[in-house]
Amino acid sequence: MSTVSRIMASMSTSITDFKANPNAVIEQSEGEAIAVLKSNEPYFYAVPPELYESMFEAMEDLALLMQANARMNDGKEPIEVSLDDL
Repeated sequence: MSTVSRIMASMSTSITDFKANPNAVIEQSEGEAIAVLKSNEPYFYAVPPELYESMFEAMEDLALLMQANARMNDGKEPIEVSLDDL
């Protein structure tokens, strides 16, 4: 029975090709993530630094949003402040 795996990248390469010349594979990706496959299944994702940094910033923003929403819904009375007071 075969399994179907979702590939979360628009590009993919075999682990053999990646090991043979990782720099060439990364350059061909033009800044996009690459799914590296082993036996036609995703084995890992190679992500260029700029994309990784933007993904990490998005995760931090989401964490801050969740924290802000939790504080807004904690049942406490909001305190009004002006930017001049800060």
